[in-house]
Amino acid sequence: MISNNGLIITNAHVVGDELEVLVTIYDENKRKALVLNKNINEDIALLAIEGYNLEPISFGTLKRPSVGDEVLAMGYALDLPGNATFTKGMVSAFRPNVFGNLTALQTDTAINPGNSGGPIINENGDLVAIAVSGLAKDLTEGINFGIKASAAENFLKSNKINPKKSMYSGIKDNDKLLKILEEGTVYIFCE
Repeated sequence: MISNNGLIITNAHVVGDELEVLVTIYDENKRKALVLNKNINEDIALLAIEGYNLEPISFGTLKRPSVGDEVLAMGYALDLPGNATFTKGMVSAFRPNVFGNLTALQTDTAINPGNSGGPIINENGDLVAIAVSGLAKDLTEGINFGIKASAAENFLKSNKINPKKSMYSGIKDNDKLLKILEEGTVYIFCE
């Protein structure tokens, strides 16, 4: 969730060619979301859903991520709705040209099938990346990628949307970080 009026960002590959998808938060009823726009080259999609009034995940303004920063991710690993998973790791590197012309954030935070499109946040609770993929687990360990929040922000601005900005810096405890992730993450169904 990137706005409290129901705007959502995810990966374009999550919604595929669909114009409408279903979303849910934990075990709530499924609700319809419209795919408003997507950029396949950047693997970002914008969705809108009515009826959710949740606190959006904010984009940071004070500090850009650096190698070694701790990050948390939330998603629905193995596509299990109602079974959100939280993982913690760190920013490992920034890799140019991993996805088209974008520089990807590399992390050792576990990113599994079903995590795509989910948030990766820093210890302040600000979005630093959108989970997108990992290298084959039988060949590597802990090499996973996210689309940098700056690319998502540029995509939103090109759609005339100004994401919520965090104006405060301060490390939050795990309970607060989990609450930010829980309130700002939805499960997307493509049927």
